[in-house]
Parts: sequence; structure tokens; C-alpha cells
Amino acid sequence: DETNTEVGLDLRWGITPTTLLNATINPDFSQVESDAGQLDVNNTFALFFPEKRAFFLDNKDYFDSQMELLHTRNISSPDYGVKVTSKTDDHTVGVLATNDIQTQFLVPGNLSSDIATLDQESHNVAARYRYDPSKQFSIGGVMTLKTADEYHNYVYSTDLKYQPTQQDTFTAQYAYSQTLYPNDLFNQFCNGDDCAIPPTECDLSSCDYNERVLRTNKSDTFSDNMFKLTYKHDRRNWFASSQYESIGDDFRADLGFIEKIDAQKFVAGGGYRWYPTDHFFSKVTVAGDWDITHTQQDEKLEQESEVYIELEGGYQSYVASGIAQRERVGRRHDPSNINIQNNTQMFDETIGWFYTNFVPVKALKLELDVNYGDNIDFVNDRLGTLTMFNPSVEWKVTESIVFDFSHRYQTLDVDDGRLFTANLSDLRLNWQISLNSFIRLSSIYTDIKRDPSLYLYHQPNAKYQDLGNEILYGYKLNPQSVFYLGYSDAFKADDDIDNLTQNEKTYFMKISYAWLL
Repeated sequence: DETNTEVGLDLRWGITPTTLLNATINPDFSQVESDAGQLDVNNTFALFFPEKRAFFLDNKDYFDSQMELLHTRNISSPDYGVKVTSKTDDHTVGVLATNDIQTQFLVPGNLSSDIATLDQESHNVAARYRYDPSKQFSIGGVMTLKTADEYHNYVYSTDLKYQPTQQDTFTAQYAYSQTLYPNDLFNQFCNGDDCAIPPTECDLSSCDYNERVLRTNKSDTFSDNMFKLTYKHDRRNWFASSQYESIGDDFRADLGFIEKIDAQKFVAGGGYRWYPTDHFFSKVTVAGDWDITHTQQDEKLEQESEVYIELEGGYQSYVASGIAQRERVGRRHDPSNINIQNNTQMFDETIGWFYTNFVPVKALKLELDVNYGDNIDFVNDRLGTLTMFNPSVEWKVTESIVFDFSHRYQTLDVDDGRLFTANLSDLRLNWQISLNSFIRLSSIYTDIKRDPSLYLYHQPNAKYQDLGNEILYGYKLNPQSVFYLGYSDAFKADDDIDNLTQNEKTYFMKISYAWLL
């Protein structure tokens, strides 16, 4: 049991109508709504969670560029932060500086990525400048700095956007990074005692190595670059686009979310639209695209072709369906070898998908997402059959009560049976009791069942369950003067814990008073 009492201070000052200063000391984000549930099963890349904290969201778009060079979720728990955003005539400026009680960043790769954490304070700075001399042309730059003991990551970038006509848009961006990792960082991703010396023989059943070990086993400062070129042509009845992106194997954007490196990707696509009259669907789009990805050593990673149709019409309806055929590589057979060629297997996948959302009555919004087809079983490096079914509903019970519920059902079948069955339920209830007070309830439940006998290289738990609940009461004197009272808990179960057992609970109260000047 632990009890904490803390005091914090927030400042939001409109210095001019177009210049805003945000500052915070010891901010508390306990009242921020919990993230939407995501299934972390048969994934090789880190999950993306959007930012929800007000300090970071305020004028967030001032830092946007064509690349995801700033993702503030990499700043987990700052003691202080300062942000200045300003737009004057043709000039847009944003500067952000914070510390963090720990150092957290993404370790990217071309087949996998993961989060690294250093138990030490970090300092983080991001700056963005954009100059718009006309409506057709803009140019800008981004800089991010992340530093800690024996660690740093510096990123410098420039970008431009040019629209010679209303239908044509060119964008380009170039970024350069310099990084230093602690000498022993790679051990964080090593299942053995020490991965400093690669083994002479290594396979999926006996190797402690993985791609994150190879990407973090660096003894000195390293640097690389990334660039991205895009062209779009968009008319009322048809559109076309193409994009080329190249990311060096030593490029890092630790304050951003660039999860794939050592890759060159080309994409081209287009489609046709028409607008039926006197029909339920008022807009129909038929389109497709083709892409191919290689490593920087010109080893093929993936090739995909996709065609799809989109329909928009009555009841605010949107319906889309398509089929994709792709070739892509599975796991490295020798995890201590970074090469793709003669070290991986290429799989052929065909998958169909369907998505729709519509509003049958004013108070009800329904959504459905379905996938079915081939999918790589990444753990065992073989092809399986994926079934995914994801319905959701948003129901405005009354003018003051909104109910949200979604459920994701996902299975993967292999030749000898069902590898796993995963269920994820996400329930939210918001009750605006009055103009000044509200209650918010959330509950996220995950249930994953596996058949260990079907796993070739290791034996996972047959059962994993997780349940998180939160209830929050809030009372607002004004938008910044708020009283919060909340409770949250967590439960888990696995092969060693038969039933859902509580392993955490928290009571919290927050009082925030604002002087409005």
C-alpha cells in the first residue's frame, strides 16, 4: 500500500491572439481516459497508442509534418514541461521542452519493433517551423532532441509542400538522425545472460537473439537518414497517387513513431468515383493500389496488390470491402543474422476484408469490421488462416448518457488445429449529470486461449486473462477548475492463477483550481 500527495501547477497564457504558452510543473494525468483496448497477439511491431493528455494535445498540429517525428507518448511522466506555439502571418512555430522520470523510446526494425526503457531521467525537446509564402507552397523544418546518461538521439528534418494546381500536390521530407545507445542496451532484449558475442549456430528453437538485439548492439555513435516523396492528383471523378520512402538501417526517431527502418517502399494507386442520383448510395468509389518493399540491401520484404470498393449513402452510411494479395517474409531462421535473403521464407497471403458504419437512428451508431484469409503465424514461421470479427456500438441512451461498446474476436488456425482464440471487450459509459458534473466508467477485458501443443519452438501459457476497470467522478467550476474522485483496479489470470485475481487497485482525488485572468 502506498499513499501519495502531490502539488502541481499549470499555466495556459494567450500572450497574443495567435501565440500560446503552456507550462506545467508536476502534472497529473490520472483523470485522462484510458486507452482503447488492443490485442497484442501475433504482432511483431509495437502497438500505437494516440495521445490523450491535454498538455500535449493543445495545438498539437503545430508540430505535424509528413513523418511521425514527434509522438509525445514517448514522454511518459514529466516533472515539468513548457510549450510555445505561435502563428504570425506566414510563419508557424512550435517549441516543446520537458523532462521525463524515465527514458523510453522505440527500437525499430524491418521485421519487428519494441519499446526500450532506461531507468534514468531524460530531457526532451521538439521544435517545428513552417513558412507559407503562398497557398500553393510551404517549407518547414523539425528538430527533436532526446538525451540521458550515455544516451542521445538527435533528429533534424526539412520538408516542403507544393500545389501547382488545385488537383496536384507534391510533398517531400528529408530527416537525418544521430544516436548513441548505452553499451549494454541490447541485453534488455536478450533472453539469455549476455548476447554480446553472437553464437556460431543459432535457430528459432535455441537462440536468445532477435532483431532488437541486433539493432541495439552499438558501441559508438551512429547516424543515418530518411526521406519521403509523395505525389497526389485528385479530381472529382478520379484520383491517383504515388509515394516513395527510404529509411536507413541506422535511422532512429526516438521522440517519434518510426517503427520500420532498413526499408525502401514504393506505392502507386488510384481510383474512380461516381455520384448516382436517386439511389440509396450517393457516392461510389472503386480503387486499388500496389506496393513493394525492399531492404537497403535490395532484399525483398513485401509486395502487395489490393482492390476495394467504397459506398457512401443514406443513414450516414459508409461501406467498404476489398481483397488483398501479398507476398511477405516471415521470421529470420537464424535470429543472429540480420540478412533476409536465404534467412527467411516468403509467404503468399490472400485476405478479404469488410467494413461498415452507419446511423440507423439519431441515437445509435453501428460499426463492423471483418477480416478473413491467410495470415503468417509469426511465432512458428508458417501460414495460418485468420478470422477477425469486430462489431461496435455507440448508443446515446439519453441526452446526457452515452454508451460505447466494442468487441474483437480473433482466431488463427494452422494445419493441425486452432493456435489461439482471442477476445477483447471494451466498454465505456459517460454520464453528464449536469452542466458541471459527470461520471465516466470504463472496463476492458482481454481473454486469450492458446493450444501449447501447436507451438513449435516454445510453450506459452494456455490461458491469459486481464481485466481493467475505472470509474471517475468530475465536478467543474469552470473548464480548468475541477474536482476529480476516481477508482481503478486490475485483475489477471493465467496458467498459474486459475481465476481472475485482483493485483492492483487505486483510489485517487485531484483538485485543480484555475485563476482566469
